[in-house]
Amino acid sequence: MKHNIIPKALRWMAAAGLCLAAAACSKDDITPEPAPQQGITPTKIIFNVTRGGYDGDAETRAPKSGWAEGDVIYFRTGLVAATNLATYTDGEWVVTMNSTIANGATYIKARYAEKVTDDAYGHLSIEHGDVAYTTSGSYKVDEGGVATITLRLDQHPQGRMTFTGVGKGKELTVLGMKYVSYFRGDESLPRYTEAPITLTGEDDGTATLYALPTPPIVTEAGITLTVTYDGVVYTKTFAGKEFKENSNITLAAPSLEGGWKEAVTEYGAEDLKMGDYLYSDGTTSDGGLRKLYPDGTVETATEAVAPEAGKTVIGIVFHAGRHATDASDYTSPLTAGGPTLAGEVRGYAVAITDATLRTSYGAKWVTGPNGEYDFRSGVSTDKYAWNGYANCRAIHDYVTAHAGEGWEMRHFQAAWSCETYGNRSLDYDGNPTSDYAWQAPLRAPAGTSGWFLPSVGQLYYMATCRDYLDSRFMAAKAASAAELQDYVKGFDTDSMCIYWSSTEDERSWYTDYAYDMSFSEPIYTTSLKRINYNALTRPVIVF
Repeated sequence: MKHNIIPKALRWMAAAGLCLAAAACSKDDITPEPAPQQGITPTKIIFNVTRGGYDGDAETRAPKSGWAEGDVIYFRTGLVAATNLATYTDGEWVVTMNSTIANGATYIKARYAEKVTDDAYGHLSIEHGDVAYTTSGSYKVDEGGVATITLRLDQHPQGRMTFTGVGKGKELTVLGMKYVSYFRGDESLPRYTEAPITLTGEDDGTATLYALPTPPIVTEAGITLTVTYDGVVYTKTFAGKEFKENSNITLAAPSLEGGWKEAVTEYGAEDLKMGDYLYSDGTTSDGGLRKLYPDGTVETATEAVAPEAGKTVIGIVFHAGRHATDASDYTSPLTAGGPTLAGEVRGYAVAITDATLRTSYGAKWVTGPNGEYDFRSGVSTDKYAWNGYANCRAIHDYVTAHAGEGWEMRHFQAAWSCETYGNRSLDYDGNPTSDYAWQAPLRAPAGTSGWFLPSVGQLYYMATCRDYLDSRFMAAKAASAAELQDYVKGFDTDSMCIYWSSTEDERSWYTDYAYDMSFSEPIYTTSLKRINYNALTRPVIVF
């Protein structure tokens, strides 16, 4: 386990990438070459590095006496400079200088990650672990040619949460967190991956999390942790607690005696819930779910619950009630004369088939009358919100505002493929086609929102419950008409396949990207809006 390091001036000698033996290193031993650093060629490099900075944790309180063999610190100046390396080898730092640094510089950017899996071009791919950095390292060459690099890695883009009493070798999985997974050499801040993080107890019985909370688990009440431990999913809200960059929190392993609760929602057959069947007449029936855990684990009825005989299943419920982050106005229909939700939101359902055809080329997110795709359409960039309908409404507003430039809804292929699901008679070029006639029995019932392209928040939730939803798709398939048998299926889990969302990339310079979801694993990703290779759509509906 790596935490803070006892401060220590760890020195190694190198000259322009050439490692020198300590006994041989002196001004007299090396003939300086012409000036890469303001007239002075270093004859020796002293590498001073310390790590610290977690809240309330002094550097001298490190549980580890030194760096591990093979640890690497990456440092550079400027956006285009090559990355220099310091590698901890046999108790000393071996420095490799791949680019020059100006004498007197105080703006060295340095990064360390506990578990680097790839460092091509100085861009770090990282597994869960400790990460530290600085943007104010210094470099100074004295008149005798001795260069001193000083780095204090005291900034952490994650918080540290230590669980005690876990037990050696025991696993503890934390939900609702994101960890640093990529740190480019030319960017000041890293990128994160959201996924359950599994920790293993160390020899001293502790397990340490390095992460940040995702917005859904942080409220005015505090931070709500959900942890799987000893076969039980626990949850607890910590009032007034913050877990942010540089935070340092210690918690006891979860237990009922420690104030944690078992995180499970129980249902009866009469309750509307995930997995229930939605029919073409707008009614629903029990799908068999009896217990739902936050990690997507389920318990079902002892006997399999099939759809009602004589009815056509068009969707599977994936959430009951209006989601807290859904601000959509369902009284405003997407299409003239189209269905409009009657009353309050009862729930959300996902179609039992893709809206795109079973070919390698599905739908582009958008391709304008002249091939346009690099622009903002007015949809949300909030990847946590359940506002797919509002996003589609915004796309309609964009088309209306630009109708004079030749824009039609079909140019937004992903959204259009969903809202025409069950009624589609044109291809993306506007030519008549019968390729989608099989969808007719699955058209949206009156009194619903109509089918639409989900937000990435909605897709992510479905991805975390993929296995159970897939089982309901298969139950629906068994009860579907013969002409639908070739189309009803679970989510495509091929790692090359994506499902488009209606959410655009939030990064200001990525106006040509939109969010998608791979159902091979629930991870937020974005793709170029113009691609359609293995790009699928799966409509959702509110009823």
